[in-house]
Amino acid sequence: MDYTYIDSHQKLADFCTSIETADYCAIDTEFVREKTYYPVLALIQIATEQHMACVDPLAFDDFEPFKKILQNPDLIKVFHSSSQDLEILFQNYNQIPAPVFDTQLAAAVLGYNHQISYADLVQQVTEVQLDKKYTRANWVHRPLTEGELDYAMDDVRYLMPVYRHLKAELEIKSRASWIEKELQAMSVESNYQLDTTQLWKKLKGAQKLKGVQLQIASLLCQWREQLAQKKNLPKRWVIKDELIFDIARLKPDSASELASIRDASERFVEQHAKTVLDTIARAHTIDASEWPKHDKLKILSSGQQSIGDCLMALCREIAEDNNIALATLATRKDIDSLIVNRKNSPLSQGWRFEMAGENLLNFIHGQTGIIASDNGIKSIVAP
Repeated sequence: MDYTYIDSHQKLADFCTSIETADYCAIDTEFVREKTYYPVLALIQIATEQHMACVDPLAFDDFEPFKKILQNPDLIKVFHSSSQDLEILFQNYNQIPAPVFDTQLAAAVLGYNHQISYADLVQQVTEVQLDKKYTRANWVHRPLTEGELDYAMDDVRYLMPVYRHLKAELEIKSRASWIEKELQAMSVESNYQLDTTQLWKKLKGAQKLKGVQLQIASLLCQWREQLAQKKNLPKRWVIKDELIFDIARLKPDSASELASIRDASERFVEQHAKTVLDTIARAHTIDASEWPKHDKLKILSSGQQSIGDCLMALCREIAEDNNIALATLATRKDIDSLIVNRKNSPLSQGWRFEMAGENLLNFIHGQTGIIASDNGIKSIVAP
């Protein structure tokens, strides 16, 4: 199927009118973010069974027709590994597509590899081997070559037959309900809104900090985020994680002490010493009860760890019996969570509970046991 290259509002409006009554459309994006805080949206690829388009968001500004497509409740928006696409669409258009379908998520509950790549899924479903020649293309460069555009359009061209295949397979295996809640959660705006007070949790080495050190780290992470947003620069260009960690750990109280820290360049000290020192001082004025705290980790006893080993082995057998990847069904963290706090574990909810969680809880409560043989591990009703 040929595609339309859209570089004007009128072309976009005409195309969106042509697809508004479709049952579904496949969407993908190409973006660049190496030198900016905000990713630069360079292309939007859209396809239905009758129409395909490659939209150039760098060519014009009025995207109201596309925003209406994103919010059309009767038009399913199909993505593969949707998180980055949804995030960038939200940042650019303040819209989260709904309803959505994620082929990577669907593939996971149907027995394909956990977090399978788009290229591998296309190959397994359609037997088409996608060309990877333009994986590292500079998508903001203009004009794009015909080869680059064809490569980009393949990301939606084959997404359509993959979607149809997976949707049918979900119905045949009665697994469509398994992913309903997760698909709905993908369209919740709060999932894409940044809580700056929690940024410290992603700081490298944060687990080694405590007390006022964590408060300093938290304030510095918030300052870095704000400055990176204001200047539209990568966060690491403002201040690296390693330097935030060392500042929080050492708590310098003068520019000279700040300058003595290994990663604090002369330029950084000249530009930001006052802000950093003021931030450290402010952290000390905050009541200790309000300082960030690490989540309390429940350390499993040796007996609980042994139970976890048994449950993990049982999960492995259950996953094999149901032809899904073990990582899709449960991780060791999920197992430990079930042992310690049963209500918050993914295994205590939805399809995972039906497939495995109930069985595992019965084992924990002594209502079932397990037997081992050359054929694997199976659960049995306790005598």
